[in-house]
Amino acid sequence: MGSSNRPLLFATLFLYLLLHFPSQTEARGLKCPKLLNQVCKTSQNYAFCVKILMSSPLTLLAPNTKGIVVNALDIVRKESVKTSKFFDGLANGKGTVPAFKPALQECASDFMAASGLMNLKVLEGDFATMDVNYALDDARSCETKLSMDKVNIKSIPAAIKNWKNFYAVANAAALTLENLQN
Repeated sequence: MGSSNRPLLFATLFLYLLLHFPSQTEARGLKCPKLLNQVCKTSQNYAFCVKILMSSPLTLLAPNTKGIVVNALDIVRKESVKTSKFFDGLANGKGTVPAFKPALQECASDFMAASGLMNLKVLEGDFATMDVNYALDDARSCETKLSMDKVNIKSIPAAIKNWKNFYAVANAAALTLENLQN
């Protein structure tokens, strides 16, 4: 195929996808609001839960509640990895106080461990919320280490608070999973 046909091929593919991929309005018109409500109604922050889940096309296309739960856990897993990288960046930063580095490295490790718990394969039926709560324990372990080592970096409380908002989505998803299995 000549290179002169590539723009036509890409334009055709784009047009096909545009016409056959449901818009957010169409996707919302499916089962999405009912399914989202089922997951987010137990979240500590309903509006945040809905906002985060609605921001993902996979949520909008989920065929059932389990599909939304899987997507919610994936979103929170990615946020846990992002938070781990945030702490890793601080620990390896040139301007970081050397005495803070062990606590920051431990926090990076804690949030990476939390990311491993945001997986449907890890969650055990009736114990899904308990499994997800282990991730919260990891965050609390980080906070304790930061406090003990008197780490005072202005961006840390906001990062942990943000992660806890995402954690609330995972906890709601795990509770929904438990309810589906009972």
